Amino acid sequence: MDKRIILPGERIAEGRLNAPNTFVEGGQTYAAVVGMVDEEGRYLALENRYRPGIGDSVVGIVTDVRHVGYEVDIGTPQSGFIPTRNIRINLQLGDFVLSRIKTVNEVGDVDLGEVRRLPAGKIIEFPSAKVPRLIGRKSSMLMLLRDYAGGDIMVGNNGYVWISDKSDIPLLLKVIKLIDKKAHKSGLTDEVAALLKAEKGELPAGRRSTEESYSGEEQPGEAEGEGPQQARQNEEPQENIYRDEETKEEGV
Repeated sequence: MDKRIILPGERIAEGRLNAPNTFVEGGQTYAAVVGMVDEEGRYLALENRYRPGIGDSVVGIVTDVRHVGYEVDIGTPQSGFIPTRNIRINLQLGDFVLSRIKTVNEVGDVDLGEVRRLPAGKIIEFPSAKVPRLIGRKSSMLMLLRDYAGGDIMVGNNGYVWISDKSDIPLLLKVIKLIDKKAHKSGLTDEVAALLKAEKGELPAGRRSTEESYSGEEQPGEAEGEGPQQARQNEEPQENIYRDEETKEEGV
């Protein structure tokens, strides 16, 4: 089966398919948002709104400071909340944080824990359905971006991406835009690697990851499954972001 783009309302399966961003009518499953079906018949949403899930890692911005805790913009209708009892650091208005969703109640209120304050940098938005493509299998895409940009980058399941101010931010913005545009295509890591080499040349030996680290890229829809819902289970976005942290609840 060839890859093909699916439009909202288009039938994607006979019978009931238990997948996000779909609906069932007359015993058949239809796409609720624009997506694609890969060579093996799996549906991947290319547009959706992030829905918080317990265990998700999210990037956010502190928007309110109170005695009992901190409100955090995580790109959802309801702000995330960090109870003071969950952390041992003091946050300030405008701080960038990386945290993990601990609870989500029936009205969408989100409690956060395992908080890490992020250094100075920039936060951009990226479609949450395409987050697995920005990360890559075994974090291959992230390693590639970090190597060439010269700084760190953190990707939340919510689609907020933090970029260190030590990075080559214009280069990363250019590459991330390419990943967004071509998330549905195979061979994306190779294309990104070629672009980075054209922009920056060969990496110094001390900053070069092994070639194997960039190999074995997933096909669209393979590692990502059904978008961020599957990423929660695979925990791809979380492989590197808590490194160098000795305790989870303390933050920095």
